[in-house]
Amino acid sequence: MAIYEFDGRKPRLSPETFVHPEAVVIGDVTIGNQCFIGPGAVIRADFGSVVIKDGTSIQDNVVIHVNGNTAGVLIEEDVVVGHGAILHDVRIAPRCVIGMGAILLYEVVCGEGAIVAAGSVVRQGMQIPARKLVAGSPAKVIKDVPSELEQYIREGVALYRDLSLRYGKTLKRIG
Repeated sequence: MAIYEFDGRKPRLSPETFVHPEAVVIGDVTIGNQCFIGPGAVIRADFGSVVIKDGTSIQDNVVIHVNGNTAGVLIEEDVVVGHGAILHDVRIAPRCVIGMGAILLYEVVCGEGAIVAAGSVVRQGMQIPARKLVAGSPAKVIKDVPSELEQYIREGVALYRDLSLRYGKTLKRIG
């Protein structure tokens, strides 16, 4: 894995977290327990801090970055960030899902259990209420998150927590 100190700041990674060898983590980054950081993910904390709490999945080709004018990025527990999403200066509460290819611009806040649909563009400063689904470009609140979808999310989080441990124990480059 490509882990870099920058300007005297070193990433702090839990030993129970899996960071793929082709992911890049730079600077003032803290990653909690049983997180999964997929191949191609870039987490760049050169202007401010990035904190990713326990059980969060940052999937393939996600980009997380911080602008120097904000408080940084905070991603709480049990969040799923889908493939190719871009997160810039965001606050994401526990148990949110950020869909594949979604873009969250500066100072977006996702309330607990919120879902951002795949491909959505969330405008700067949008406050997404807890347990709401947003979609579109620009993203708008569409509906409440149904209880069956909340259960599906819990199962997905558990799968990725387990996957982070399995990858840490069994991933071997063979070519």
